[in-house]
Amino acid sequence: MDTLIISKENNILHIFNKGYSVDYTFYDCKGHSLDGGILESEKEKFNTHVVKNNIIDMFKDTISFSEPYMYLEGDRADNLLELIEMEDYKNTQLKVNDFLSSIKNNSYIEMEK
Repeated sequence: MDTLIISKENNILHIFNKGYSVDYTFYDCKGHSLDGGILESEKEKFNTHVVKNNIIDMFKDTISFSEPYMYLEGDRADNLLELIEMEDYKNTQLKVNDFLSSIKNNSYIEMEK
């Protein structure tokens, strides 16, 4: 199940709990991906509210994410998640285009044979 947790700073933690594994992604307030990963358990299924604290603790030195939190689940999470993923995709495309433009602007590009 998808859960979105929004911090006081408007940063967003997306947790997708699959039972024995959890995918997570942090987004900034503009919907741009900051970091993410996968946690796996061999013993028991993850409790979303417990694993949320573990994930936030892992990133407490690099990502501002403080209480009070707003929780969105189900349809409410799905609607916002769709918007966030579209914005993150657009941001990634802009970064790729900027990178490609910078390469094309170099006067010398070495090609492998």
